[in-house]
Amino acid sequence: MKILVLSPFGKTEPFGRENLEKVKRPDTEFDFECLEDVFPLPYNTYVYNTLKCVNGAVERIIRAEQDGYDAAVISCMLDPGLMEARAIVDIPVTATFEASAHVAAMMGKRFSVVSTDPMTVGGIDMRLVDLYGIRQNVASLRWIGITACDLYPEITPTEEVARRTVQVSRKCVEEDQAEVIIPGCTIIGSLLTNHFDTDPAELIGAPVIDPMIVAFKMAEMMADMCKVAGYPAASRAGFYRKPPVEETAGLRKFMAENKSPEQFYYK
Repeated sequence: MKILVLSPFGKTEPFGRENLEKVKRPDTEFDFECLEDVFPLPYNTYVYNTLKCVNGAVERIIRAEQDGYDAAVISCMLDPGLMEARAIVDIPVTATFEASAHVAAMMGKRFSVVSTDPMTVGGIDMRLVDLYGIRQNVASLRWIGITACDLYPEITPTEEVARRTVQVSRKCVEEDQAEVIIPGCTIIGSLLTNHFDTDPAELIGAPVIDPMIVAFKMAEMMADMCKVAGYPAASRAGFYRKPPVEETAGLRKFMAENKSPEQFYYK
């Protein structure tokens, strides 16, 4: 089995590859990439930035299917390009917020998301909560007060990220009755997995799940379901219905010949 793990911004999460190496199946191979060729910033966060990352992520996943990958993972808690990719490729596509939220809802009755800053929690995270229909399972959405671009170890010591995450997570458990904690940024999740030898549940009072690991294992499972059980990666009966083949071929030919039409507006 071969999986593409894609960080939909200009840098991969610290320790992400080694964390996944520890949990992958023996027969699973994976490539861990980012969008640095088309998007230079080491995070997306803002709505405009996310827009620019969606297209790059979907195009990379289209190519991944053509190159024989069995599944793709979008490693960002904004899940940029998830719906669009599912609607155009036939391999399973998972993303970290959706996968971790649904797994957390199976692990406990209520979960909390511990994210980066108020803007992400109040706007983007709540939008995904409603999109995935899981509001009833959310105990709280809190933040540690470090913007995603500042989470990298060369900017903020991992010990400080871990300290704040544990502190806020305890509040989620003690004050909000959360039964599971989800790091609201894949960088936070990756750092915690590497920083602690085991799940820091004893420090927090509830299990913490790494969204990248959950989405990766979900991709393995869905690829198996396609191969062994014969299930499709996505239903084509409604929302994920594919556009007409001829129309898509013509559109992609136009885009290939004209590259990026919007470049004429850039100044």
